[in-house]
Amino acid sequence: MSESKLQRLVSQVNQIALNMSANGSDEMVADQVAQHLEKFWAPPMKDLITQRAVGDDIGLTATAQMAIHNLVKIQQAKGA
Repeated sequence: MSESKLQRLVSQVNQIALNMSANGSDEMVADQVAQHLEKFWAPPMKDLITQRAVGDDIGLTATAQMAIHNLVKIQQAKGA
């Protein structure tokens, strides 16, 4: 997948995190964002962002970065 696709995903995660920011602490919001991504994003989208976000600065906000780490944990727990 292209860099432009990755940047669109980064923008989407950042926007989802911003939209949910009133829901509680950063940790709580990160959990909610991760659950949202797990439920509504297609596997290729989740794979691209989790593979690139771990250890790389790709433009995610702090809360969005936590959400991606939580998403990785969710995927590992499911055996994905």
